[in-house]
Amino acid sequence: MMGSAICGGIISQTQLKIGMKKDVYFGMMAMVMPDKQYKQYFALKKQGKDKEATKLFNKYAVSQI
Repeated sequence: MMGSAICGGIISQTQLKIGMKKDVYFGMMAMVMPDKQYKQYFALKKQGKDKEATKLFNKYAVSQI
């Protein structure tokens, strides 16, 4: 199965692991966050707390190329 490309997104570690097992991510450039912080990040963004979300992102997100 040929995979897809993800460019410039934010995904959780679980999403990355599932995609790699299924060979979904053929070419990928994304930021990966631990599951707990991934959920917290999007909850903060939804609440309009961008400053707190940015701090969380800067601390936990890593580039996956």
